[in-house]
Amino acid sequence: MHNTIRKTVLATAAAVLCLTASLPAYAEETSHTDVAVMKDEAAGKDGTTSASVGKDVTVVENGSPDRDTEHGSAQDTAGTRTSHKDRTSRGSEEEYVDAGPGARKKEEPPVSTETSLGRFTITGYCGCDKCSGGHGLTYSGTVPTPNHTISADLDQFPLGTRLKIDGTVYTVEDKGSSVKGNILDIFYGSHEEALAKGTYTAEVFLMED
Repeated sequence: MHNTIRKTVLATAAAVLCLTASLPAYAEETSHTDVAVMKDEAAGKDGTTSASVGKDVTVVENGSPDRDTEHGSAQDTAGTRTSHKDRTSRGSEEEYVDAGPGARKKEEPPVSTETSLGRFTITGYCGCDKCSGGHGLTYSGTVPTPNHTISADLDQFPLGTRLKIDGTVYTVEDKGSSVKGNILDIFYGSHEEALAKGTYTAEVFLMED
């Protein structure tokens, strides 16, 4: 009986010793495992945080150039619009006759149509006593001007009528006792020039706006 109890006590003590010997190794292994897991988790968290921060930094860094680019594009667009506006403004200014208050844009000359009236007899006169009797003005009250004033039959061509002869446009401003029907009398600057031109026939065009 005593031997049995003694064997049981010894077996129990041996088991306890074995268990005690194995517990530190298990505890150390568990501790190392837990530490490794914690390190991995910490590394994972740190890595995630770093990655996230890296992404944030990247977004911020990439975002700034984008905003700068957009701002630069906006400035370029504004500059282009300004340049275009300046060119338009300069073009508009060139259309003005004079700068400053009351400036007016140049008006395009009206396009005239011409109608052939056939051939007329063309004579010439000047402002001398022999040609005009010493009158310094035309019948319409204007000062006769070469390459502009012409005398005509007012029943056929009222004052102000524009007639084109040999490429020059004349305005009917005068009349003459011998200027009737299809006869037109052109004003010249001198009697000699009027004589040099003499009498001839030419096709006459009526000019109308």
